[in-house]
Amino acid sequence: MRVKPTRMELLRTKKKLKLAERGHKLLKEKRDTLVMEFFDTLKEIKQLRENLGKKMWEADKQLILAEAYQGEHDIERIAIGLAGNTTISFKMRNLMGVKIPELAKLVIEPEWYSIISASTYLESAVKTYREIAPEFIKLVELQLKLRKLGDEIKRTKRRVNALEYITIPILGDIKSEISFKLEEMERENFTRLKKIKSKAEAKYES
Repeated sequence: MRVKPTRMELLRTKKKLKLAERGHKLLKEKRDTLVMEFFDTLKEIKQLRENLGKKMWEADKQLILAEAYQGEHDIERIAIGLAGNTTISFKMRNLMGVKIPELAKLVIEPEWYSIISASTYLESAVKTYREIAPEFIKLVELQLKLRKLGDEIKRTKRRVNALEYITIPILGDIKSEISFKLEEMERENFTRLKKIKSKAEAKYES
């Protein structure tokens, strides 16, 4: 490692080292915050999937009963009238420099069907399916968030490791080397000055 053993170079190296250590601290804090958010989101996804599973099971059961009561063709005919307008929009939230998608608006405007032609089983199934539609959108939102958090955690971890195991140790070695050489030069100068002083004193005495 070749460096200039000067006071100016030592000051520059100390400044770089201080900045690297501060950056390392901030990145570790960011990584830890993102990891906590990641596991909170994972927990939320797990809970949402469990709830959706229960509701889907109930809706499917009601639909099967409706098909048994009314017949599959009748259900298909009624289903044609359920098409409607759906509006979905997302917004972005900034979390430690990471753009996280969040559901901003969800409006479902289905075209209803004649209640006379529907059984109570079908009514129950349709009601449950419509209730869980926003939850499916929420699940998609959370899964996108989890992916973005995971990607950012990996990037941040690489930067933390690069600073911790490469940049900071190298700057620390440079700082130590410059300090050692400066101390060595000071000792040599002190020895040289001492010799000059001794010669001058000897000459004066003679």
